[in-house]
Amino acid sequence: MVTEGRGAPKEWMPRTSILGRLWRPLVQDRKTLAGILTWTGIAILLGFIVVAVGAALFAPFDPVALTDEKDIPPLTNAPVRRNETFLAWTGTWINLPAAQQVDGAGARSTTAGALEDVTSFPLRILRDAVQAVGIAVLILPNGTDPGQYLEVLVSDDGGATWFPPYAIRTQGELVRVDITDLKAWTAAELSSTAFVLRLRHASEGSVSGNLTVDYVGATATWLTYWHLMGTDPVGRDVYSRVLHGARTSLAIMAIGVSVALLIGVPLGLYSGYRGGNRDKALVLVMDSLYSFPGLLLAGLIAVFLGKGVVNIGLAVTVIYIPLYFRVVRSQVLSTKEEQYVEAARAIGARPWRIIMRYIAFSVIVAIPVIFAISAADAVLTAAGLSYLGLGVEQPTPDWGLDLASAAEKIDNGIWWSSFYPGVAIVLMTVGLSFLGEGVNDLLNPLLRKERS
Repeated sequence: MVTEGRGAPKEWMPRTSILGRLWRPLVQDRKTLAGILTWTGIAILLGFIVVAVGAALFAPFDPVALTDEKDIPPLTNAPVRRNETFLAWTGTWINLPAAQQVDGAGARSTTAGALEDVTSFPLRILRDAVQAVGIAVLILPNGTDPGQYLEVLVSDDGGATWFPPYAIRTQGELVRVDITDLKAWTAAELSSTAFVLRLRHASEGSVSGNLTVDYVGATATWLTYWHLMGTDPVGRDVYSRVLHGARTSLAIMAIGVSVALLIGVPLGLYSGYRGGNRDKALVLVMDSLYSFPGLLLAGLIAVFLGKGVVNIGLAVTVIYIPLYFRVVRSQVLSTKEEQYVEAARAIGARPWRIIMRYIAFSVIVAIPVIFAISAADAVLTAAGLSYLGLGVEQPTPDWGLDLASAAEKIDNGIWWSSFYPGVAIVLMTVGLSFLGEGVNDLLNPLLRKERS
């Protein structure tokens, strides 16, 4: 530690250290435009990091589970109405599949007292907020003899017990019977295994004859959960997926930019200091990579590596290695001509010691600027790859993937499942761009001189 004079506080971070050269402008120039941009970017980035780390705590639902009805609007408990027919049956009636739709054929019974249990109604009720339950029956008059009618019994426990029968005598019209007040219905009691209807052929007196039923169905109305950002086209909570999608985007960004830094910076230091044919070869390779459109190059690499967070992170890496290389090499070419570097050579310092001790110290300050700007671009590139189907796979929470799956719904007025992931992409990109531009203005000597 050093002191500035008698009674002066000790410096906990020397001005000439790498951290000191970064931290002091952030504090001293925090009220300037560059400082405001930088601190705003830092706040946004830290906010997304907190969201990513605490996504499991903040998210109200499992991001990959089908928790509710599809395309539920934000900030509402929407009523969902179901009208479904049976998918399974057991009994003595004839041609039961004909009672699954109104087609004029119908299922038939020829003996009074004949029973048929129909079940597996795909009502798919996901919440115990049932508002109405009913049954729908259509008896065909041209296939039903006089004196014949239908009794319908209801079971909520898979046929173990039955409620009293409902007699249906009307023919030629769809009869709806409201059974809401029969009991306090739950989602489990209306499941495909618990809810059963028993069809019993009844007749006036002891007269027997034909009874034809053209349709048997069950109806239900229930309220969805309350969703801050609605649900997506398959019924997943958009808010939960946006929170967990921050993990995916930050992970891809961190892998892509960090690996590019670890490869591009050493290569730039070596190439700029060494020079010669090796430098020319490296510059040729990096310029060739840099000339490709970033999304196209990442997409080609993703095709070979395959899908997944790690593979997409590595595909994004290739885009930014030339960026780190070019910036660092340019800095090295100017720094290696400084007198203190010449002095180090004169006293016999080894090349790698000169690079790491004298040159890297001056070059490393430019790295945070490149890191922030490339991170912002990496978020967009990763989202673009997922949107094109080359990124992560379903059901992984990912902003670009959710944009792609919801894009076709926009014309139908279902905007929320694509709007909120898009806002998250824009917000993170803007935050990282603010950070990069602000740090560049704070650390660039020429820009600092212009501001002063």
